[in-house]
Amino acid sequence: MSSERTKFIDALFSWLQGQDYLWLKAIIDCPADTRKDSDIDLFIKKENLLAVVLFISKQPSIADIKMTSQRGVIYLNLVFTDGITLKLDLLTQLVRKQWEYLTADYLFANRIWKNGFATYKTEVLLEHVLLFNYLNHSGLPSKYVAYFGEMTRQEQVRLIGFFNQKYGTDFASFLDMANFRQAARANIIQHLKATPENNFEKKLLNGLGYIKQKLNNRFKKLGKVITFTGVDGAGKSTLLGDLKAELTEKYGQKVVVLRHRPSVLPILSAWKHGKQAAEAQSVSRLPRQGNNHSKFSSLFRFGYYYADYLLGQVYIWLRYLLPGYTVIYDRYYFDFIVDAKRTNISLGSGLPKWLYRFVAKPNLNIFLYADPDIIRQRKQELPVSVITTMTGQYRRLFEEFGQSYRGNYLCIDNTDRTASFHLILDSYLKTCMPC
Repeated sequence: MSSERTKFIDALFSWLQGQDYLWLKAIIDCPADTRKDSDIDLFIKKENLLAVVLFISKQPSIADIKMTSQRGVIYLNLVFTDGITLKLDLLTQLVRKQWEYLTADYLFANRIWKNGFATYKTEVLLEHVLLFNYLNHSGLPSKYVAYFGEMTRQEQVRLIGFFNQKYGTDFASFLDMANFRQAARANIIQHLKATPENNFEKKLLNGLGYIKQKLNNRFKKLGKVITFTGVDGAGKSTLLGDLKAELTEKYGQKVVVLRHRPSVLPILSAWKHGKQAAEAQSVSRLPRQGNNHSKFSSLFRFGYYYADYLLGQVYIWLRYLLPGYTVIYDRYYFDFIVDAKRTNISLGSGLPKWLYRFVAKPNLNIFLYADPDIIRQRKQELPVSVITTMTGQYRRLFEEFGQSYRGNYLCIDNTDRTASFHLILDSYLKTCMPC
């Protein structure tokens, strides 16, 4: 029985017969026989690209489409209703860094029809795969060495001679092409420099496009920041641990957990007692037990920790986000607005709330709450009245910030751990995972 993937490929190539296209790197006799771990690369004229994308998007057998684009190519990751996947690349230009190595006019001038589909002549296939790989500082892949090696001796001599004559190389065999040589790449570059599509202006534009693409890719791979907020007993630590385990074990993410703030500055008591002793005291002391009622002292304490957020967000970006870590905060800046008493600060919410505009905005913010009686069963640190009041304040704050700032602000009734976890994971995948 044919899979939805196979049926789709047959339908796509049947529809493409009325379009200007080429199946690139075609070394099998039938598109539907493409291996499940292999992509299908199609070269499409720019003016026909939208029609192709629309045709694909309307196929009922496709359950999900993820589309990304780069210079000269659209990448489609298709998931079919039976769970099978297909990666489809729609190219409008063959370009590597600043070099356009084969033009659309040249490709279509050498188009042939083979077994009912459009591709290019064998010598152009060799050009394509060899130029692409040599511009990437690698040799001819083994599957193409085997493919060309099965041809007659006369055809092999013709193909190798064609490439050597055009690009000034001296390859003796396809196996020779598999062993990358810098001198051969230099000859290829010399040939490309002399072509009209690689004159100074076009090469400059292609080079700028390549730099832009690299920067876009770099920022797409930046790590993400997730925060967990809630009164004691709301289940933050449990669900944070569940999410960390899922991201590391299933999705291969690098995860770091931070408590409350970046902590490039030590807690204030460390200046008096030393870092280790101050941290030990902080762990052993229950929250919200401080007796500071001084506005001046509170303002100083808040200013100190606020400076940690401002300085720390630069450190976090360089240390964790740039290398692609997912940073999870167990509590975040929001506590200074709603529950400053946790850090022995007696200060109204107005100033901390206004200053949030200068604090780094996380990608996903999760506020967990539950019925006060349920929370009291988990932890008896807060009375019901305080739990109720603070829950309302946090929820209103998240609703307001969700409308005022970038990022996702999510309030979750954490009565059912499993349901809460799936909601958090789904929000993470939608908000933080690249397509």
